[in-house]
Amino acid sequence: MDFENCGQLRKDKIISVAENNRKFILKNPQNKLVNQVKVDGCLITKGKRCDYLFEINSPMQRVFYVELKGKDIEKACEQLKITLNYCKKRHQNTLKECHIVASRIPKLSTGSQAFKKKFRNETKVTLKLHTQQANLSI
Repeated sequence: MDFENCGQLRKDKIISVAENNRKFILKNPQNKLVNQVKVDGCLITKGKRCDYLFEINSPMQRVFYVELKGKDIEKACEQLKITLNYCKKRHQNTLKECHIVASRIPKLSTGSQAFKKKFRNETKVTLKLHTQQANLSI
């Protein structure tokens, strides 16, 4: 695992990543140390994986796993699960959250709730779904 070469330490007030009109924005008003890691194509180069992860503070207190996706939420969940497993040892004592930013998500009724519940049962990690853009504050 090459977190050093695939990561970028940042203290910006706003940290964002974007792909195909999908955007994940991390608001960092206290200028906390954030390690922004490019997973897809750097940390993991073969197989399924999510796009980015963000490790918050040193020592690490939280980590956000991020997948910027079209509309295939099932595939996005699978990519997040594989990345969670890949980073299991490094993040074993860290609060984890997974975020999918998609062009379209199932209606907030049964569809998305079922994805979240199944994901939580399988991984013990919270899954949050966003359409087009996610805004988080740390």
